[in-house]
Amino acid sequence: MATQGRALDHIGFEVRNLEAFTKKLEAGWDSADRCLSQGGRVGISIAFIKDPWGTKIELTEGLAGIR
Repeated sequence: MATQGRALDHIGFEVRNLEAFTKKLEAGWDSADRCLSQGGRVGISIAFIKDPWGTKIELTEGLAGIR
């Protein structure tokens, strides 16, 4: 894990249409590693993807609906 435990462990973003977005990212990165979890108890979808340099990126969909 290239950045785990260092200055930047991971970064997160909220996106629309998470599944399509992560598929588009994977198509552009030779070494993309995706783990997608949809729904859950509060209705949030979460994906973790690593960029080609090993930085873990957390992508979420549905946070705006939580009150």
